[in-house]
Amino acid sequence: MEMIQLRYHDTTAQIQQVGAQIASFKGPDGREVIWQADPAVWAQHAPVLFPVCGSVRDGQIRIAGESYPMAKHGFTRTPVFEIAQRGEDQVDLVLRDSEETRGSYPFSFAFHVIYKLFDGGFVTTFQVENHSDRVMPFCVGGHPGFVCPMEPGAAFEDYQLVFEQRESGENTLAPGGYLCNGTEQLAELRDGRILPLTHGLFDERDALIFAGLKSRSVRLVHRDSGRGLRFDFPKMEVLAVWTKPGAQADYLCLEPWHGMPGRVQDSDNFEDKPYVTLLAPGNVFSAWFTATLLG
Repeated sequence: MEMIQLRYHDTTAQIQQVGAQIASFKGPDGREVIWQADPAVWAQHAPVLFPVCGSVRDGQIRIAGESYPMAKHGFTRTPVFEIAQRGEDQVDLVLRDSEETRGSYPFSFAFHVIYKLFDGGFVTTFQVENHSDRVMPFCVGGHPGFVCPMEPGAAFEDYQLVFEQRESGENTLAPGGYLCNGTEQLAELRDGRILPLTHGLFDERDALIFAGLKSRSVRLVHRDSGRGLRFDFPKMEVLAVWTKPGAQADYLCLEPWHGMPGRVQDSDNFEDKPYVTLLAPGNVFSAWFTATLLG
């Protein structure tokens, strides 16, 4: 199956129809920004997450009293998305419900993932349409992996996350990448805004999960040069940050979620999940995130 090629001036991208993942993004200087899915480390580029973000208890969700099987992050990694619309600098990919999806998620829907390039950046938009005759609960999110370090001679530990506003540093713990179980205050978050990156942060915890942020923008930048990218997620309530524990890998995922993994104290009713969206019949939900190169 062909890779979808996008271009806007000197900015280029490649999009996979399988899973609707962005597989390459290059700015005017031609450097690759997206993790190249090394199968020995993490064989993904930038998964899209629907209808759950993170893990659910025992791989099951409950809707209207019935239990359904549900994989971590949902079922969008392997289906081939249809091309709804396509232009030189943008593409709209859509996944519609099928017999297979209804076995784990009993709703009629259309899930659009729309990519659009601009000078030195791209925007990813999620659009969810409820074609059912009842309220549809869902979570949605992104999982893009960015090359880190981004410049020759640099190391992962030369980079930091800089939050737009001062934050409390509260991190939701999800041991082993499973259910959320308690919180901690990250001592590493300096002045409420700067988080120096180390592999040890993730070796000890798996993902960092920041819920209820005041910031809707972070910068992933080299601490000296300031080069990197700005990541905006204006309608997403949660930002997860992840690289594979123990791998010492050269990438970092910035994951904007409108949702959360299951929590140990929760009921398993889908509609009770944190940050879940309850979409009325015939309605449409839209949210997006943007990555812009800096320096």
